This record gives sequence, structure tokens and C-alpha cells, in this order.
Amino acid sequence: AGRVGYRVVAQLREMEKDVVVVEKREDAAFVSALRDENVPLLIDDTRSPLCLPRTNVKDASAIVCATDDDLANLNIALDARRMNPNIRVVIRLFDEDLSGKVRDTFKAEALSSSSLAAPAMALAALDPRIIHSFHLGKHLMVVSNFEAREGLPGLTISDIRDRFGGLALSLLRGSHERLHPVGEEVIRPGDILAIQASYPEYRRLRAFSCEAEPPTWSHQDPPPLPGQRKVG
Repeated sequence: AGRVGYRVVAQLREMEKDVVVVEKREDAAFVSALRDENVPLLIDDTRSPLCLPRTNVKDASAIVCATDDDLANLNIALDARRMNPNIRVVIRLFDEDLSGKVRDTFKAEALSSSSLAAPAMALAALDPRIIHSFHLGKHLMVVSNFEAREGLPGLTISDIRDRFGGLALSLLRGSHERLHPVGEEVIRPGDILAIQASYPEYRRLRAFSCEAEPPTWSHQDPPPLPGQRKVG
């Protein structure tokens, strides 16, 4: 019931999955919030031999081991796999070397917190317009919003893909947003497009739209005070 666990629960419930949370401490950060949201919560120590059976792990489709202790996460995963050989295991690990070994030998999805956070932090330092990033094999992929001002108006959604490699995830026109706009859709001035592309393709598209240099302000910053000027 920590910060990571709470966000995992929120995502799974949004996907209409049944979830049960195990937390060792009654005073953990998100225990009250989970109870307010009627999420089944077991206050127990995972080292107890009766803990995982109480969660019905034998019939679970997956288990997410998200404590801040690598050894505890590994022990939970091993116990769960012993009770349910077919369970899908996702393990949060801080040790980068250990995550690779666990992934290869244990056949589990071992996610290093540092490897997940590093691309987002690095790109946020370079360009605050990038709202999401991830690796696809050796390719660094990014997602960013583009407001159609210069260059983009008059192009079609297919042009963005064919000329720049960008995939339009959504199109916001006025107050109406559409996911996966069709390729024949012509971009109009003022449209806002959420575009996914590799980082080099993203840079080329920004240059084409005359926005090669990132602003010094973040998209999450408050608007400037009267008399102040945004730079960028």
C-alpha cells in the first residue's frame, strides 16, 4: 500500500480487474485511501506462511511484488509461483543487475525503478514538452502534444506518419477529442495532436513545425504573472 502499489491498484481497477492488497503496516501511506475506495486490504506480513493463501493467490492471474525491499519481493514471487505455477509475476527491483537475472532465469517481468524513471527524467530535463517516454527495444520513444500552428495545418494524419514517422494518438479540436484520428483527416490551425514517435523523429517534427528549441518553462508550470513573458 505504498505509492507504487496504490497507483498499480488504481490502474488495474480502471481496467475493471479484481485486486487485493497486502500491507504489513496499518499506518502505511495509502491504507486509509484504499479502504475509502473499498479495495480489499489484508494487513499481514508476507513472510507468514498463511499470508498469500489468504489472498487466494492459487486462483490469481497475476501478482505484483512492489515493496521497497528486493529480497522481500523475490521471496513473495517465489512463494506465489510455488502455490500457483501459472501465475504471472511482476517484480519491482532496485538492483539493475538483479532485475536482468531474474527476468532471464525466473521468467518474470522484473522492472527496475531506475531504468523506468531514467528516460523520463533525462528527457524532462531536455524538453518539458515530452509527456511520456519509454524504450521499444533499442529505440527511445516519446509522446508529446503538438499545437498546429506552423507547418502542420494542411497536412493529413497520414502525412505525419509517412513523412515523419509520427503516430497520432489523439486529435483535440475545440472541445472535442478523438482517439486514433483517421489518416485522411486534414489538420487545421489550432488542432492539438498527441503524437508518438522515436526521439529523432520527434526532433524532426518539432523542427518542421518551427519549434526546434524547447521552452524554458514546463507544461506543468503555472501561467506567467501579469507583466511576465514566457520564453520559448
